[in-house]
Amino acid sequence: MKKSLILGAVGFILFWGIHPLFSKRIYIVVDNARLRQSLISFPPFKNLDENHTAKELGDQINRIARDDLEFSGLFSFIDPRDLSLWDKKGYELSDIDFKEWASLGTEFLIAGGYRSSGDSLTLDARLYDIASAKMVFGKKYIAQEKDVRALAHRFTDAVMEELTGDKGIFQTKVLFVSNKTKHKELYVMDYDGKNIQQLTFHKSIVFSPAWSPDGKKISYSTYTTHEHNIKNLDLFVLDLTTGDQKVISRRSGLNSGASWAPNGKDIALTLSYEGDPDIYLINASGENVRKVTSHPALDVEPAWSSDGQKIIFSSGRAPLAHLYVMNKNGEEVNRLTFAGRFNSSPAWSPKGEKIVFAGDLGGYFDLFLINPNGTGLQRLTKSQNRENNEHPSWSADGRHIVFSSNRSKKYELYMINDDGSNERALLKNYGNITYPAWSPYLE
Repeated sequence: MKKSLILGAVGFILFWGIHPLFSKRIYIVVDNARLRQSLISFPPFKNLDENHTAKELGDQINRIARDDLEFSGLFSFIDPRDLSLWDKKGYELSDIDFKEWASLGTEFLIAGGYRSSGDSLTLDARLYDIASAKMVFGKKYIAQEKDVRALAHRFTDAVMEELTGDKGIFQTKVLFVSNKTKHKELYVMDYDGKNIQQLTFHKSIVFSPAWSPDGKKISYSTYTTHEHNIKNLDLFVLDLTTGDQKVISRRSGLNSGASWAPNGKDIALTLSYEGDPDIYLINASGENVRKVTSHPALDVEPAWSSDGQKIIFSSGRAPLAHLYVMNKNGEEVNRLTFAGRFNSSPAWSPKGEKIVFAGDLGGYFDLFLINPNGTGLQRLTKSQNRENNEHPSWSADGRHIVFSSNRSKKYELYMINDDGSNERALLKNYGNITYPAWSPYLE
Protein backbone atom coordinates (compact mmCIF):
# COMPACT_ATOMS: atom_id res chain seq x y z
CA MET A 1 0.00 0.00 0.00
CA LYS A 2 1.44 3.33 -1.05
CA LYS A 3 1.16 6.26 1.27
CA SER A 4 2.80 9.63 1.69
CA LEU A 5 5.32 10.02 4.48
CA ILE A 6 6.27 13.69 4.49
CA LEU A 7 8.57 13.70 7.50
CA GLY A 8 10.61 16.77 6.74
CA ALA A 9 7.71 19.13 6.01
CA VAL A 10 5.94 20.79 8.92
CA GLY A 11 2.90 22.31 7.27
CA PHE A 12 3.21 25.92 8.35
CA ILE A 13 4.17 29.28 6.91
CA LEU A 14 7.00 31.35 8.31
CA PHE A 15 7.37 35.10 7.90
CA TRP A 16 10.68 36.78 8.68
CA GLY A 17 10.43 39.82 10.88
CA ILE A 18 13.00 42.44 11.82
CA HIS A 19 16.48 41.04 11.58
CA PRO A 20 19.97 42.55 11.90
CA LEU A 21 21.46 43.66 8.58
CA PHE A 22 25.08 43.36 9.72
CA SER A 23 27.19 40.21 9.99
CA LYS A 24 25.72 37.60 12.26
CA ARG A 25 27.04 37.76 15.80
CA ILE A 26 27.81 34.58 17.72
CA TYR A 27 26.40 35.09 21.21
CA ILE A 28 27.20 31.64 22.61
CA VAL A 29 30.36 29.73 21.72
CA VAL A 30 29.28 26.12 22.20
CA ASP A 31 32.59 24.84 23.60
CA ASN A 32 32.61 27.62 26.21
CA ALA A 33 28.91 27.09 26.93
CA ARG A 34 29.74 23.70 28.38
CA LEU A 35 31.63 25.48 31.12
CA ARG A 36 28.92 28.03 31.85
CA GLN A 37 25.26 27.94 30.88
CA SER A 38 23.71 31.13 29.56
CA LEU A 39 20.88 32.57 31.65
CA ILE A 40 17.61 32.83 29.77
CA SER A 41 14.10 33.95 30.75
CA PHE A 42 11.10 32.51 28.97
CA PRO A 43 7.81 33.87 30.35
CA PRO A 44 4.63 32.41 28.83
CA PHE A 45 3.72 33.63 25.37
CA LYS A 46 0.77 36.02 25.56
CA ASN A 47 -2.70 34.86 24.50
CA LEU A 48 -3.60 37.85 22.36
CA ASP A 49 -7.26 36.88 21.88
CA GLU A 50 -7.76 35.35 25.33
CA ASN A 51 -9.12 32.29 23.52
CA HIS A 52 -9.31 29.20 25.75
CA THR A 53 -8.46 26.76 22.99
CA ALA A 54 -5.58 28.95 21.88
CA LYS A 55 -4.30 29.05 25.47
CA GLU A 56 -3.94 25.27 25.52
CA LEU A 57 -1.98 25.40 22.27
CA GLY A 58 0.13 28.31 23.51
CA ASP A 59 0.92 26.44 26.71
CA GLN A 60 1.94 23.44 24.62
CA ILE A 61 4.30 25.53 22.49
CA ASN A 62 5.84 27.04 25.61
CA ARG A 63 6.39 23.62 27.14
CA ILE A 64 7.90 22.04 24.02
CA ALA A 65 10.16 25.02 23.29
CA ARG A 66 11.40 25.13 26.86
CA ASP A 67 12.10 21.38 26.82
CA ASP A 68 14.09 21.82 23.60
CA LEU A 69 16.27 24.56 25.02
CA GLU A 70 16.77 22.65 28.26
CA PHE A 71 17.81 19.57 26.28
CA SER A 72 20.56 21.57 24.56
CA GLY A 73 22.36 21.95 27.89
CA LEU A 74 23.35 25.50 26.98
CA PHE A 75 20.83 27.36 29.12
CA SER A 76 19.80 27.85 32.72
CA PHE A 77 16.33 29.34 33.13
CA ILE A 78 15.55 32.35 35.29
CA ASP A 79 11.86 32.60 36.11
CA PRO A 80 10.61 35.79 37.78
CA ARG A 81 8.56 35.10 40.89
CA ASP A 82 6.07 37.81 39.98
CA LEU A 83 4.87 37.90 36.37
CA SER A 84 2.13 40.47 36.97
CA LEU A 85 4.29 43.33 35.69
CA TRP A 86 5.22 41.29 32.61
CA ASP A 87 1.57 40.43 31.97
CA LYS A 88 0.70 44.12 31.68
CA LYS A 89 3.36 44.84 29.08
CA GLY A 90 3.76 44.00 25.40
CA TYR A 91 6.68 42.20 23.80
CA GLU A 92 7.83 44.79 21.27
CA LEU A 93 11.30 46.30 21.71
CA SER A 94 9.85 49.47 23.23
CA ASP A 95 7.89 47.40 25.78
CA ILE A 96 10.88 45.54 27.22
CA ASP A 97 12.33 46.84 30.47
CA PHE A 98 15.89 45.69 29.90
CA LYS A 99 17.10 46.99 33.27
CA GLU A 100 14.42 45.00 35.05
CA TRP A 101 15.41 41.76 33.29
CA ALA A 102 19.11 42.50 33.79
CA SER A 103 18.52 42.87 37.53
CA LEU A 104 17.37 39.23 37.56
CA GLY A 105 20.57 38.13 35.86
CA THR A 106 18.85 37.41 32.54
CA GLU A 107 21.11 37.40 29.48
CA PHE A 108 18.50 36.46 26.87
CA LEU A 109 14.74 36.92 26.86
CA ILE A 110 12.19 35.04 24.77
CA ALA A 111 8.89 36.88 24.41
CA GLY A 112 5.91 36.84 22.13
CA GLY A 113 2.21 36.33 21.63
CA TYR A 114 -0.20 34.09 19.74
CA ARG A 115 -3.74 34.00 18.45
CA SER A 116 -5.94 31.38 16.81
CA SER A 117 -8.17 31.55 13.77
CA GLY A 118 -10.21 28.50 12.85
CA ASP A 119 -7.86 25.52 13.05
CA SER A 120 -4.68 27.57 12.66
CA LEU A 121 -2.44 29.31 15.17
CA THR A 122 -0.21 32.35 14.64
CA LEU A 123 2.85 32.82 16.84
CA ASP A 124 4.77 36.10 16.89
CA ALA A 125 8.04 35.37 18.74
CA ARG A 126 11.03 37.53 19.69
CA LEU A 127 14.49 36.88 21.11
CA TYR A 128 16.21 39.73 22.95
CA ASP A 129 19.79 40.28 24.07
CA ILE A 130 19.46 41.96 27.45
CA ALA A 131 23.03 43.31 27.73
CA SER A 132 22.84 45.22 24.44
CA ALA A 133 19.10 45.98 24.77
CA LYS A 134 18.56 44.73 21.22
CA MET A 135 16.36 42.21 19.47
CA VAL A 136 18.30 39.24 18.12
CA PHE A 137 15.43 38.22 15.86
CA GLY A 138 11.68 38.40 15.47
CA LYS A 139 9.64 35.90 13.43
CA LYS A 140 6.01 35.13 12.81
CA TYR A 141 4.81 31.55 12.33
CA ILE A 142 1.44 30.28 11.11
CA ALA A 143 0.67 26.59 11.66
CA GLN A 144 -2.26 24.24 11.71
CA GLU A 145 -3.19 23.19 15.23
CA LYS A 146 -1.94 19.67 14.51
CA ASP A 147 1.50 21.09 13.72
CA VAL A 148 2.16 23.02 16.93
CA ARG A 149 4.95 20.59 17.90
CA ALA A 150 6.68 21.26 14.59
CA LEU A 151 6.15 25.00 15.07
CA ALA A 152 7.79 24.91 18.51
CA HIS A 153 10.75 22.91 17.19
CA ARG A 154 11.18 25.29 14.25
CA PHE A 155 11.24 28.24 16.64
CA THR A 156 13.83 26.73 18.99
CA ASP A 157 15.99 25.70 16.03
CA ALA A 158 15.99 29.39 15.06
CA VAL A 159 16.95 30.40 18.60
CA MET A 160 19.88 27.98 18.57
CA GLU A 161 21.13 29.11 15.18
CA GLU A 162 20.88 32.81 16.02
CA LEU A 163 22.73 32.42 19.33
CA THR A 164 25.34 29.78 18.47
CA GLY A 165 25.71 30.01 14.70
CA ASP A 166 24.92 26.28 14.45
CA LYS A 167 21.62 24.74 13.41
CA GLY A 168 19.39 23.32 16.10
CA ILE A 169 18.53 19.62 16.02
CA PHE A 170 14.95 19.92 17.27
CA GLN A 171 13.38 19.10 13.91
CA THR A 172 15.49 15.97 13.43
CA LYS A 173 14.08 12.44 13.67
CA VAL A 174 15.22 9.11 15.06
CA LEU A 175 14.63 5.74 13.38
CA PHE A 176 14.43 2.59 15.46
CA VAL A 177 13.37 -1.04 15.29
CA SER A 178 10.78 -2.37 17.74
CA ASN A 179 9.00 -5.69 18.23
CA LYS A 180 5.94 -3.94 19.69
CA THR A 181 3.70 -5.67 17.11
CA LYS A 182 5.41 -9.04 17.80
CA HIS A 183 7.43 -8.43 14.62
CA LYS A 184 10.55 -6.31 14.33
CA GLU A 185 9.36 -3.34 12.31
CA LEU A 186 10.83 0.07 11.55
CA TYR A 187 9.57 3.25 13.25
CA VAL A 188 10.42 6.93 13.24
CA MET A 189 9.89 9.59 15.92
CA ASP A 190 10.82 13.16 16.78
CA TYR A 191 14.21 13.63 18.41
CA ASP A 192 12.52 13.84 21.83
CA GLY A 193 10.69 10.51 21.59
CA LYS A 194 7.32 11.96 20.54
CA ASN A 195 5.19 11.58 17.42
CA ILE A 196 5.99 7.91 16.72
CA GLN A 197 5.07 6.49 13.30
CA GLN A 198 5.39 2.92 12.05
CA LEU A 199 7.13 2.80 8.66
CA THR A 200 7.26 -0.89 7.72
CA PHE A 201 4.73 -3.70 7.85
CA HIS A 202 6.76 -6.68 6.68
CA LYS A 203 5.82 -8.92 9.61
CA SER A 204 9.42 -10.03 9.58
CA ILE A 205 12.70 -8.83 11.14
CA VAL A 206 14.12 -5.42 10.20
CA PHE A 207 17.82 -4.63 10.67
CA SER A 208 20.19 -1.67 10.45
CA PRO A 209 18.15 1.32 9.23
CA ALA A 210 20.13 4.23 7.78
CA TRP A 211 19.30 7.72 6.50
CA SER A 212 20.28 9.13 3.13
CA PRO A 213 22.31 12.37 3.52
CA ASP A 214 19.35 14.55 2.53
CA GLY A 215 17.01 12.77 4.96
CA LYS A 216 14.53 11.92 2.19
CA LYS A 217 15.20 8.20 1.99
CA ILE A 218 15.84 5.35 4.39
CA SER A 219 17.57 2.03 3.78
CA TYR A 220 17.11 -1.08 5.89
CA SER A 221 17.47 -4.85 5.62
CA THR A 222 14.76 -7.43 6.24
CA TYR A 223 14.21 -11.11 5.58
CA THR A 224 12.17 -11.95 2.50
CA THR A 225 11.32 -15.22 0.81
CA HIS A 226 13.12 -16.03 -2.45
CA GLU A 227 12.52 -18.88 -4.85
CA HIS A 228 12.28 -22.38 -3.39
CA ASN A 229 11.08 -20.81 -0.12
CA ILE A 230 14.58 -19.62 0.80
CA LYS A 231 14.79 -16.82 3.39
CA ASN A 232 17.21 -14.06 2.41
CA LEU A 233 18.32 -10.80 4.04
CA ASP A 234 17.55 -8.16 1.38
CA LEU A 235 18.19 -4.42 1.27
CA PHE A 236 15.24 -2.03 0.86
CA VAL A 237 14.97 1.72 0.32
CA LEU A 238 11.94 3.71 1.47
CA ASP A 239 11.26 7.13 -0.06
CA LEU A 240 9.77 9.27 2.69
CA THR A 241 8.35 11.90 0.34
CA THR A 242 6.35 9.46 -1.79
CA GLY A 243 6.01 6.38 0.40
CA ASP A 244 7.54 4.25 -2.37
CA GLN A 245 9.37 1.21 -1.02
CA LYS A 246 11.52 -1.12 -3.11
CA VAL A 247 14.23 -3.71 -2.75
CA ILE A 248 17.53 -2.56 -4.27
CA SER A 249 19.75 -5.55 -3.44
CA ARG A 250 18.49 -9.11 -3.16
CA ARG A 251 21.68 -10.95 -3.96
CA SER A 252 21.96 -14.39 -2.43
CA GLY A 253 23.06 -14.22 1.22
CA LEU A 254 23.63 -11.04 3.18
CA ASN A 255 22.58 -7.61 1.93
CA SER A 256 23.01 -5.75 5.19
CA GLY A 257 24.55 -2.94 7.22
CA ALA A 258 24.04 -0.26 4.56
CA SER A 259 25.64 3.17 5.03
CA TRP A 260 25.05 6.09 2.63
CA ALA A 261 28.03 8.10 1.40
CA PRO A 262 27.83 11.85 2.06
CA ASN A 263 27.34 12.45 -1.67
CA GLY A 264 24.16 10.35 -1.59
CA LYS A 265 25.31 8.38 -4.64
CA ASP A 266 27.08 5.39 -3.08
CA ILE A 267 26.02 2.91 -0.43
CA ALA A 268 28.51 0.74 1.48
CA LEU A 269 27.17 -2.59 2.75
CA THR A 270 28.06 -6.21 3.45
CA LEU A 271 27.35 -8.72 0.69
CA SER A 272 28.09 -12.45 0.76
CA TYR A 273 26.87 -13.64 -2.64
CA GLU A 274 30.46 -14.35 -3.72
CA GLY A 275 31.29 -16.34 -0.57
CA ASP A 276 32.82 -14.59 2.45
CA PRO A 277 30.94 -11.54 3.77
CA ASP A 278 32.86 -8.50 2.52
CA ILE A 279 32.31 -4.76 2.12
CA TYR A 280 30.96 -3.64 -1.24
CA LEU A 281 29.82 -0.38 -2.78
CA ILE A 282 26.64 -0.03 -4.83
CA ASN A 283 24.83 3.00 -6.16
CA ALA A 284 21.53 4.21 -4.74
CA SER A 285 19.66 1.99 -7.21
CA GLY A 286 21.56 -1.11 -6.11
CA GLU A 287 23.67 -1.32 -9.25
CA ASN A 288 27.35 -0.74 -10.15
CA VAL A 289 28.66 -3.26 -7.59
CA ARG A 290 32.26 -2.75 -6.45
CA LYS A 291 34.03 -5.01 -3.96
CA VAL A 292 36.28 -3.08 -1.57
CA THR A 293 37.42 -5.74 0.94
CA SER A 294 38.50 -9.30 0.26
CA HIS A 295 39.29 -11.28 3.40
CA PRO A 296 38.16 -14.66 4.75
CA ALA A 297 37.13 -12.97 8.01
CA LEU A 298 33.70 -11.39 8.46
CA ASP A 299 33.75 -7.71 7.33
CA VAL A 300 30.58 -5.88 8.42
CA GLU A 301 29.03 -2.58 9.58
CA PRO A 302 30.70 -0.08 7.22
CA ALA A 303 30.35 3.62 8.07
CA TRP A 304 31.53 6.58 5.99
CA SER A 305 33.70 9.43 7.20
CA SER A 306 32.11 12.87 7.02
CA ASP A 307 34.23 13.82 3.98
CA GLY A 308 33.31 10.62 2.14
CA GLN A 309 36.93 9.57 1.69
CA LYS A 310 37.21 6.76 4.24
CA ILE A 311 35.17 3.85 5.56
CA ILE A 312 35.36 2.30 9.01
CA PHE A 313 34.13 -1.27 9.53
CA SER A 314 34.17 -4.14 11.99
CA SER A 315 36.10 -7.27 11.12
CA GLY A 316 37.02 -10.59 12.71
CA ARG A 317 40.46 -10.63 11.09
CA ALA A 318 42.25 -9.89 14.42
CA PRO A 319 40.88 -12.73 15.03
CA LEU A 320 38.66 -11.02 17.60
CA ALA A 321 36.31 -8.42 16.18
CA HIS A 322 37.97 -5.00 15.94
CA LEU A 323 37.54 -1.82 13.95
CA TYR A 324 39.47 -1.03 10.77
CA VAL A 325 39.70 2.09 8.61
CA MET A 326 40.36 2.12 4.88
CA ASN A 327 40.14 4.42 1.91
CA LYS A 328 36.80 4.27 0.14
CA ASN A 329 38.34 2.16 -2.64
CA GLY A 330 39.52 -0.46 -0.13
CA GLU A 331 43.18 0.57 -0.08
CA GLU A 332 45.32 1.23 3.01
CA VAL A 333 43.37 -0.87 5.53
CA ASN A 334 44.54 -0.01 9.05
CA ARG A 335 43.45 -1.48 12.36
CA LEU A 336 41.93 1.20 14.62
CA THR A 337 41.09 -0.56 17.91
CA PHE A 338 43.18 -2.96 20.01
CA ALA A 339 41.38 -2.96 23.37
CA GLY A 340 38.51 -5.27 24.20
CA ARG A 341 37.26 -8.53 22.77
CA PHE A 342 34.58 -7.35 20.37
CA ASN A 343 34.13 -3.88 18.88
CA SER A 344 31.14 -3.09 16.69
CA SER A 345 28.65 -0.50 15.40
CA PRO A 346 31.14 2.28 14.56
CA ALA A 347 29.75 5.71 13.66
CA TRP A 348 31.73 8.72 12.50
CA SER A 349 30.78 12.07 14.05
CA PRO A 350 29.24 14.61 11.63
CA LYS A 351 32.36 16.77 11.64
CA GLY A 352 34.72 13.79 11.45
CA GLU A 353 36.44 14.51 14.77
CA LYS A 354 35.45 11.34 16.67
CA ILE A 355 34.23 7.80 16.15
CA VAL A 356 31.79 6.20 18.57
CA PHE A 357 31.43 2.43 18.85
CA ALA A 358 30.21 -0.35 21.11
CA GLY A 359 32.99 -2.34 22.75
CA ASP A 360 33.07 -5.45 24.93
CA LEU A 361 35.70 -5.15 27.66
CA GLY A 362 34.29 -7.38 30.39
CA GLY A 363 31.56 -9.46 28.83
CA TYR A 364 29.15 -6.57 28.25
CA PHE A 365 29.02 -3.76 25.74
CA ASP A 366 29.65 -0.11 26.54
CA LEU A 367 30.07 2.95 24.34
CA PHE A 368 33.51 4.37 23.57
CA LEU A 369 34.94 7.28 21.63
CA ILE A 370 38.18 7.18 19.69
CA ASN A 371 40.01 9.57 17.36
CA PRO A 372 40.18 8.59 13.67
CA ASN A 373 43.91 7.94 14.08
CA GLY A 374 43.34 5.46 16.92
CA THR A 375 44.35 7.73 19.82
CA GLY A 376 42.30 9.18 22.66
CA LEU A 377 40.17 6.17 23.60
CA GLN A 378 37.42 7.37 25.96
CA ARG A 379 34.69 5.40 27.71
CA LEU A 380 31.23 7.02 27.60
CA THR A 381 29.06 4.49 29.45
CA LYS A 382 29.85 2.01 32.22
CA SER A 383 27.72 -1.10 32.57
CA GLN A 384 26.39 -1.22 36.13
CA ASN A 385 24.25 -4.34 36.13
CA ARG A 386 25.69 -6.41 33.29
CA GLU A 387 23.64 -4.55 30.71
CA ASN A 388 24.66 -3.88 27.12
CA ASN A 389 24.88 -0.38 25.68
CA GLU A 390 24.88 -0.67 21.89
CA HIS A 391 24.04 0.75 18.44
CA PRO A 392 25.24 4.36 18.93
CA SER A 393 24.19 7.08 16.48
CA TRP A 394 25.18 10.77 16.40
CA SER A 395 22.92 13.81 16.40
CA ALA A 396 23.37 16.10 13.40
CA ASP A 397 25.28 18.66 15.48
CA GLY A 398 27.66 16.02 16.88
CA ARG A 399 26.87 16.88 20.49
CA HIS A 400 24.59 13.97 21.45
CA ILE A 401 24.45 10.21 20.91
CA VAL A 402 21.39 7.96 20.95
CA PHE A 403 21.85 4.27 21.77
CA SER A 404 19.98 1.15 22.86
CA SER A 405 20.44 -0.49 26.26
CA ASN A 406 18.85 -3.43 28.05
CA ARG A 407 19.43 -2.01 31.54
CA SER A 408 15.70 -2.35 32.26
CA LYS A 409 15.79 -6.05 31.23
CA LYS A 410 14.64 -5.16 27.71
CA TYR A 411 16.20 -2.94 25.07
CA GLU A 412 15.10 0.71 25.16
CA LEU A 413 16.52 3.99 23.89
CA TYR A 414 18.80 6.36 25.78
CA MET A 415 20.80 9.48 25.05
CA ILE A 416 24.14 10.76 26.25
CA ASN A 417 26.20 13.86 25.50
CA ASP A 418 29.40 13.38 23.53
CA ASP A 419 31.45 14.13 26.66
CA GLY A 420 29.71 11.36 28.63
CA SER A 421 27.44 13.68 30.60
CA ASN A 422 23.66 13.85 30.98
CA GLU A 423 22.83 10.21 30.27
CA ARG A 424 19.04 9.80 30.23
CA ALA A 425 16.20 7.67 28.90
CA LEU A 426 14.61 8.64 25.57
CA LEU A 427 11.99 5.99 24.79
CA LYS A 428 10.72 3.26 27.11
CA ASN A 429 7.81 0.81 27.20
CA TYR A 430 7.65 0.38 23.45
CA GLY A 431 8.70 -3.26 23.13
CA ASN A 432 12.35 -4.16 22.63
CA ILE A 433 13.91 -1.19 20.83
CA THR A 434 17.13 -1.48 18.85
CA TYR A 435 19.09 0.05 15.97
CA PRO A 436 18.44 3.76 16.59
CA ALA A 437 19.56 6.00 13.74
CA TRP A 438 19.52 9.80 14.15
CA SER A 439 18.63 11.76 11.04
CA PRO A 440 20.68 14.49 9.41
CA TYR A 441 19.24 17.99 9.45
CA LEU A 442 15.82 17.88 7.80
CA GLU A 443 14.52 20.69 5.61
